[in-house]
Amino acid sequence: MARIVVCGYMIRHPLAGNLFAFFHYVLGLHLLGHEVLYLEESGWSGSCYNPINRSYSDDPSFGIHAVETLINTYGVNATVCYVNRDTGTVYGADWQELKRMLKTADLLLNIGGVCWLREFLVCKRRILIDMDPFFTQTGTFAAEGRNDYHAYFSYGVNIGKPDCTIPSDGIEWLPTVPPVVPEIWHQVLAPEDCEKKWVDIPLTTVANWSAYGGIIYQGEHYGQKNEEFMRLLELPSYCAQKLELALSGKDTEIAEITKSLQTAGWLVRDARVLSANVSTYINYLTSSRGEFSVAKNAYVKTRSGWFSDRSVCYLAAGRPVILQDTGFSDWLPTGDGVLAFSSLESAVDCIERVNADYQMHCLAAQELAEQNFSYKVVLPRLLEPGRVKVA
Repeated sequence: MARIVVCGYMIRHPLAGNLFAFFHYVLGLHLLGHEVLYLEESGWSGSCYNPINRSYSDDPSFGIHAVETLINTYGVNATVCYVNRDTGTVYGADWQELKRMLKTADLLLNIGGVCWLREFLVCKRRILIDMDPFFTQTGTFAAEGRNDYHAYFSYGVNIGKPDCTIPSDGIEWLPTVPPVVPEIWHQVLAPEDCEKKWVDIPLTTVANWSAYGGIIYQGEHYGQKNEEFMRLLELPSYCAQKLELALSGKDTEIAEITKSLQTAGWLVRDARVLSANVSTYINYLTSSRGEFSVAKNAYVKTRSGWFSDRSVCYLAAGRPVILQDTGFSDWLPTGDGVLAFSSLESAVDCIERVNADYQMHCLAAQELAEQNFSYKVVLPRLLEPGRVKVA
């Protein structure tokens, strides 16, 4: 058993989809028998989001409560700490206790690279896990402490391969994928029941429309999901399958784009409503016919090999995933359970293939989740001593 510090972005942004992107690590490590400390720092002024009143402040209490509720719900034996880097205030421990926990930890996993404290340097082994390939390598994330890790992993599985244009920034990025704890997402109805009762239920996804925006790198634009969705605006007119987007983003932007999407035949929901409650979010995914989604323009353009931490939840629930190809078809078996598209025409074909043999795709989805994304498969690879070079 190891003592592992996990750093993430749950307290500052306690929306369900974001919570699970990090909580799967915390819960998975606990289930593997490790002792876990979850640690987060404020990052910047007014960084804590409250999904109930949709406001930002320096008060982490809502996020801390959300994380502690998840931990208690799933029986995790983990300490939760939060540091306001401006005031030095520590929640969940005092400074001396926190430093002791860092010094005695066997490993620090910095997931996403949106946390950095100088005190991390006392940890024996430090790993950065890049969740946002291209944007991390070009400096949007994990700029602080970039050279102070012993190993680097990325969801950009194809980094370093000839077809992938993501710069390495002089770092060896080891491939990894989002872990999932399948038991959270096990469906209530069997696939054959879904076929009988859910034939009119839409394919869905949950997405931030334009997130933090695109960037210009070496004179070329690299964007977000909105650009890829707009390329498929007319998709509903080419298929009978209902398609629903649960969107978040700036109010004015979402209001404007919702009209265009609905006119084109898309169903649109407010992602912030369903993501404000963990149970509502789980029910939304598991009650969907499956997922249909695009990827960020930058992921597609660079052929990153990225696969979604939300899509693995659909798969674990036995829901087929139809996802825009980022190059993940290079390493993940596709065609059954997961289908990759690269154009409007191929998207239509993927939807028709899922509906032609829905039960088979449901079973294949769950099998892919167990074989490729289960915490039992993903997390031990991060902890292999030979993959982490200690200075």
